[in-house]
Amino acid sequence: MRSKITLHKITPAPIHYDYQYGIAAMLYKKLAHANIRLANEIHSHTGFKFYTFSNLIFDDRIPARHGLNFEQAHFYLSSPDPEFIRSFTEGLLQDPEFYLRRTETGKERASILIERIEILPKETIGEVCKFKTISPIYVKTQRLQDGRLRDFDLYPTDGKFYENLHTNLVARYREYHGHDVNHDHFEVTDTRNVKPKRIKIANTYRRCSLMEFEVQGSPELLEFAYEAGIGEKNAMGFGCLQRIGSK
Repeated sequence: MRSKITLHKITPAPIHYDYQYGIAAMLYKKLAHANIRLANEIHSHTGFKFYTFSNLIFDDRIPARHGLNFEQAHFYLSSPDPEFIRSFTEGLLQDPEFYLRRTETGKERASILIERIEILPKETIGEVCKFKTISPIYVKTQRLQDGRLRDFDLYPTDGKFYENLHTNLVARYREYHGHDVNHDHFEVTDTRNVKPKRIKIANTYRRCSLMEFEVQGSPELLEFAYEAGIGEKNAMGFGCLQRIGSK
């Protein structure tokens, strides 16, 4: 299930470039207003999180020297769990105002109102799809360096990127559904317009990628990737997909 959330910024201050952590925190707070049981389950669960959200998509970007300025914007929230989407929607309706920081310290804030929430029609996903990322894909691996295993963020130029993308998707599908997918085929056959990004989440920078890609695979896996996100850290605003040709 997927929803489109339309925003109106009611103060003139721009927001910080790295706003994803603020959106993620807001989502949890709104969910807790409406469904504290579900919010506690998500917060305490040490495994995968089964939702994602897109970058802010600006309807009227305003030039600003520091930060991102706008009046109207929207983003997408997606999950295979309808209860999550319904509870989040209820939480937003109860308290439609939230804040995003303007600076690193967070002392200056921009006030934002939720204007509208639309539940979008379900997409029909087949064995071949063309996607574009509407939030960047984050994938990492561990490699030996100076005698120690260290985390390394991966870009699509590294073959390990696609291997880990597939492995992560199958593992998340298994945890969510409680069983293996019948056919776990997943192959990225083409990539275009790859744009490396560097995003700060809390105190850590993540190297990630915006891109367009064509993929062949099990419809069940592709549908799960579309609804729950692809790659890692989905609940922090990574790996949200949009079908090319869809609105």
